[in-house]
Amino acid sequence: MFLSRKQLFYLGIIILIIFDLVLLFYVTFYPVDLFFKNTIYSFDVVVCLILWAEFIYSYLHSKDKKQYLNDNFLSITGMLPLDFMFLRALRLIKLVNFIKKFALTHESEVIEKFLKRTLLDKIISISIIFIFIIAILIRFFENDINDISTALWFTFVSMTSTGYGDIVPTTFSGRLIGIIAMIGGILIFSTLTAVISSIYVSKISRDNHSNLESKIEDLTSEIEKLNKKIDDLKNEKD
Repeated sequence: MFLSRKQLFYLGIIILIIFDLVLLFYVTFYPVDLFFKNTIYSFDVVVCLILWAEFIYSYLHSKDKKQYLNDNFLSITGMLPLDFMFLRALRLIKLVNFIKKFALTHESEVIEKFLKRTLLDKIISISIIFIFIIAILIRFFENDINDISTALWFTFVSMTSTGYGDIVPTTFSGRLIGIIAMIGGILIFSTLTAVISSIYVSKISRDNHSNLESKIEDLTSEIEKLNKKIDDLKNEKD
């Protein structure tokens, strides 16, 4: 099956964002020389310009511009070349956005209804933003956390309520941020669980409805046959 031009474009953007994220991850967590780091950051700016160009083009060609902004306002954070901490990784939001666009080109009606019912793309985007906000706050307010990887580790451990105990906030601000991370994690994971449950419930409901329709059709067919036999018997008797 051949891909259309639009599908190829979205697929190309998805690959570009993934490549950009891999490079950003590498220069963030591994020691590299200044020239290489600046080269990657320059490449990231080019990627952002491409994303902005696509965003503006899609906005200008959208039928309902207000609705387009409502549907895509979270993705704006993923197009900002923020040279602060590790906020460039918010490019993940644009990755989710383009995966959604690519998926909509296949079974647009089914996927569009699913996304409107579950808001899964927005839930994922909000979760990404929440993770980075918590990691940045704990990095600044907790003295024992002085690097990005530790801040992210603390965030994930707190959100999942795992509680390894290897990182324990000692300040009031750090503990408050930890509480917010726990509550946010419970809300996010419970929402995702509800979405996944709704998928299975909907599938079971559709299967049951399909089976019921099939049985009704079979019964209708049998009734018609019986009625025909009764009519034939009446005709023979007459």
